[in-house]
Amino acid sequence: MTVTRRKFFSEFARTMASRMVPPRLDRLSPLSNDDAEDQSQSERWLRPPGALPEPEFLQACTRCTDCQEACPYLAIRRLGPEFGDAAGTPAIIVAETPCYLCEDTPCIAACGDEALLPTAPDRVRMGSAILHDDLCYLSQGQPCDYCVKRCPLSDTAIAFGDNRLPVINTDGCAGCGVCAYLCPADAITMELSKR
Repeated sequence: MTVTRRKFFSEFARTMASRMVPPRLDRLSPLSNDDAEDQSQSERWLRPPGALPEPEFLQACTRCTDCQEACPYLAIRRLGPEFGDAAGTPAIIVAETPCYLCEDTPCIAACGDEALLPTAPDRVRMGSAILHDDLCYLSQGQPCDYCVKRCPLSDTAIAFGDNRLPVINTDGCAGCGVCAYLCPADAITMELSKR
């Protein structure tokens, strides 16, 4: 993978800034404020690509950090002790750094525990993006194309519809969170896969 100087410093700055600013966990879930109180912390993050269903994942994962160290975007974090049985396991907090669906999925290749199984980037299903049309800049007459242009799976996951608003194909969306992370209007939230 070739990394330009500009991309390196851009990602470095983004990583440093995300460590200084608390994550915007509200961007991870489409729940209303009433429902948000009922949502446990364990539902506010994604597992890395190829993760087994949650009960099997928790049994298979040895908390070794190999997938975390292999991630070139530093998107994978370890959950802290406040997450109970999931403490020490890898997770992706989209509000900090989304999953960029690397073509060679180094996180999966690094997992010797088989908690992450080989999965092609276009077959990953961590969740699904939800567009809130009324918040989208395009619905307000302002130009914006971040979600469509920067989606790693833009050919299958998101495209402009007949009304020129983005349309998300839930069958093609990997739930990587790139669109939600980049959306300047906070018009996209993530619906997490059931674990």
